[in-house]
Amino acid sequence: MPIDLRTHDSSDDIHIDPSTNKAAIIQLLYTNPNYGFTPSEIHDRLDNIPKGSITGTLTRLFNDSDIGKTADGYYHALESRDDLRRFARGLVQVRNLTDRYDDVFSPADIEQTDERSPSGAQSEIRQDSSANDEPAPEDWIASTDDSEQA
Repeated sequence: MPIDLRTHDSSDDIHIDPSTNKAAIIQLLYTNPNYGFTPSEIHDRLDNIPKGSITGTLTRLFNDSDIGKTADGYYHALESRDDLRRFARGLVQVRNLTDRYDDVFSPADIEQTDERSPSGAQSEIRQDSSANDEPAPEDWIASTDDSEQA
């Protein structure tokens, strides 16, 4: 998608895979910008991430200036990082959409795409011909040539 170079700032681009631990922690901190969390509290909220991974990811995020840390060890969102706030908000919106409109193929959906009708009977067209059969010449529309009619 083209971008307007007059307003584009490459430092605003977020290059984080939404399925990573880094994205999950950023989402937690930036959707709760008025709160600070210890690594243990983050682990309690994101229990699918191992505790050791949380500590390492928090350290990298802090060293990259993506999050802040208080003197007493609470990690928090930075007010100056609107780009990460927008990223976290986008993650929440995508999660809400996928939770609300779960579009996984169910067996009923797959059955509808079967060649047979729901009653199990095939249509007459399918019984008489296959998908690769061409119509016989007598089935073609008769051509009318203007020179023959004169």
